[in-house]
Amino acid sequence: MALFAPLIVGLPIGYFTWSKVFQSVDNTVFDITHPNVQEHRPISVMGSIGGTVTSMMILSKLTFRPATRQRLFFGKLPPNANIRIETLKMGIELLFRAGVVFYGGAIGGAITGRMIAK
Repeated sequence: MALFAPLIVGLPIGYFTWSKVFQSVDNTVFDITHPNVQEHRPISVMGSIGGTVTSMMILSKLTFRPATRQRLFFGKLPPNANIRIETLKMGIELLFRAGVVFYGGAIGGAITGRMIAK
């Protein structure tokens, strides 16, 4: 239950926030590239998928370097450290870095899909 409760709550929140970021970036890029057009044209789906996957791969390589992975997943705690505080700090850092990869992928996919459809 401890594994599935966060998934049940987190997946819809993650999906809707990801799609909201994607949509707002797509609208902004469309407004910049087509200033006088009122109706939105469809984006390139394959371009969006390719841009999302590519940007997520690049961002994951940049945000989770080998030293960072070692420190977050296998590193030892400093002596006399409070395990709860250290776990909280590492969890927040992991959440932030994963968010950069996740939402950065949405931004990269939206920009790529819109630019290919131009």
